Amino acid sequence: MEAKKIKNRTELIIYILAVLGLVGVVNYLGTRWFKRIDMTEGKEYSISNATKKVLKGLDDIITVKVYFSKDLPPHIRKTVTDVKDVLSEYRAYGGKKLQISWEDPSTDEDAKEMARSLGIPEVQMQTIEKDKAQVVNGFLGIAILFEDKKETIPVVQNLQNLEYDLTMAIMKASRKTTPKVGIVKIDTVPPIPPQMRMQMQNLPETTEDMFKNLYENLRMNYEVSTVDISKGTPIDSTIKTLIVPGLDNITEQGAFEIDQYFMRGGNLIVLADAVKVDFQYGLNAKPLDSKVLEMLEHYGVRVEKDMILDASCGQVAVPQKYGPFQMNVPVPYPFFVRIGQDGFNSNNPAVSALSGAIFPWVHSLTFLVDTSENAVSDTDNGSVIATPLVHSSQKSWLISDQFNLNPQQKWAPPEESDLKQYTVAAHLTGKFNSFYKEKGAPSKASENDTISQINLQAKADDSDIIAETSNGHLVVFGDADFAGGQNATQENVMMLVNTVDWLTLDDNLISIRTRAIKDRTIETDLLKEGSSKPNIIRLVNIAVMPLLVIIIGFVIFLKRREPVTVTPATKTEDKSK
Repeated sequence: MEAKKIKNRTELIIYILAVLGLVGVVNYLGTRWFKRIDMTEGKEYSISNATKKVLKGLDDIITVKVYFSKDLPPHIRKTVTDVKDVLSEYRAYGGKKLQISWEDPSTDEDAKEMARSLGIPEVQMQTIEKDKAQVVNGFLGIAILFEDKKETIPVVQNLQNLEYDLTMAIMKASRKTTPKVGIVKIDTVPPIPPQMRMQMQNLPETTEDMFKNLYENLRMNYEVSTVDISKGTPIDSTIKTLIVPGLDNITEQGAFEIDQYFMRGGNLIVLADAVKVDFQYGLNAKPLDSKVLEMLEHYGVRVEKDMILDASCGQVAVPQKYGPFQMNVPVPYPFFVRIGQDGFNSNNPAVSALSGAIFPWVHSLTFLVDTSENAVSDTDNGSVIATPLVHSSQKSWLISDQFNLNPQQKWAPPEESDLKQYTVAAHLTGKFNSFYKEKGAPSKASENDTISQINLQAKADDSDIIAETSNGHLVVFGDADFAGGQNATQENVMMLVNTVDWLTLDDNLISIRTRAIKDRTIETDLLKEGSSKPNIIRLVNIAVMPLLVIIIGFVIFLKRREPVTVTPATKTEDKSK
């Protein structure tokens, strides 16, 4: 009997040890190879394949120091939990090359000094304790260190962009050089020192003023410079991607420098306006002549001198009188073409994850080369192939003359046969020939000889012309207004920045950033007057859903009040008792 007890205990101990060992092995393997099902629409609780690629490609140790105070207000503690979850996945994929440590600057003076030296400030946070509003100080920053480089996230605020910020910081700290991006200068304002500009008023806008949001977003990741091509100076070949943000004031000599930069292997993005909208004397538009438009047509895409109108459109505010008062009222404006999620090429990483953008006064693109849908793989040994990136809705139509841009006009619906979708942005790649290969370089006037400037302009040396590029990448947008001024919304700027990332960084970070951008606008069909879809959706959200909850609660209440029927005891049971 005693031997049997000993045997049973031994078997129980062996069984427990086996289970513990199995759990330990599973946990160990889980840190190496694990899968998690994330059913949220934007995969909010999973890191993307781009981040995994960056972490697995680390060739040296990266240190991530998290400076979070311990005693944070209750509403911020969820942020701490989310950051821990994200960093645990980073550690799993980064392995020994990623070292993560947590510091509490509020209790450690050395940690506080280090956080401040890294650019992580102590911030004030409001909390309510014992029915009293209080302000507490704390730290919510992250530092990424590599050798003598440092990158910081001073305050973790937007959890939607946390993965992008972390991965970008790791890439910036570990990369050897910063990629260069150039933006062509399209204004004629002479260079003025910043201190003098502050003292001068009513200055015309510079290119950097017009595209301020674009510059700010690009400078987070790149070395950005404004490229002046007005003097015929060759464009720096170390610039990986060049943006031409419009065709204003670009001379033929400037077009030649753009062409030669492209032929030397640089990536080119052109925001091409074929019709110029002028606000000086009302709202007017007229076709634009530019050598860049001719050059694009030579490359294989023609920017038509038309404008697209779309039933899916944005709004503009127009003044309307209500009695003695005047108010700005938003009205649909078909010239502001709204791109929905189905308007982006789902196979291109630069735009596939976007859900919305608005193009004001956009032009249609016509391809003069094969498109990716009908191209043969060995055609012409590397000929140019065009791929549409963005297109309007199926309910779009064109206007090519008599551009009436008045937003208060009565919109005449076109015939059903005239409605179709139009390409507004495209990518061309392949073997491009120089626009100046046959015609030669444009003339350069002598700087000192006035006569030669007028009549006897000296011909440039054609032997210096680069005739072709073997694998060029060209992206053309049929609009320049979407990226500048008040039209530079977050969605519009991110679309252009994504395109720069795709051409410059090989699409590493695009999927991280764009998945957080969602347009939830209830679209109305301008061609269907009195469309009830938006009103039905609003009515369901506001009235039906709360009413449904009330009905369910009332039914449950009535069921709980139903009388309980008691079965009387039978006589046999009474006798047995």
